[in-house]
Amino acid sequence: MSDDWLPPHHPNCLGCGDENPAGIGMRMRRDGDRVRGSVRLDRRHEGAPGYAHGGAVTTILDDAVGMLLFVLRRPAVTAKLEINFRRPAFLERPFEVEAWAESIDGRKLHLLAEMREEGELIADARALFLEVDPEHFARGARASGDAARHQRLPW
Repeated sequence: MSDDWLPPHHPNCLGCGDENPAGIGMRMRRDGDRVRGSVRLDRRHEGAPGYAHGGAVTTILDDAVGMLLFVLRRPAVTAKLEINFRRPAFLERPFEVEAWAESIDGRKLHLLAEMREEGELIADARALFLEVDPEHFARGARASGDAARHQRLPW
């Protein structure tokens, strides 16, 4: 596994942004054709008392496959995301996250991700991402009025 952390999608990204005070703060590294990382959820990500909100777990898995796009060097967006919650995710515990490509068919990227605690599966995801023109992301940054903070993505 590479010692270098992959950069955030952009500083305010909900999953991996390093400047978002409500963010999850996930960090990922390349490991061959996969990405692996870790995350710890806190009270900002709470659903039922002591448990991570399902939306926070979903964000982690969506962002993990999104980080895989750096490895694949393909700009893409989530078209479909199916989450299987296998067991509760408790707050303030370390989770390992991994994502990889199942297959690529033209502009369709079939991606998978898992979130584990000490090897035990917490949740997994099956995602369909669609490749887009890089201008798609620049257009969004301009529309938000925040083009100056837009991350220079590697595509």
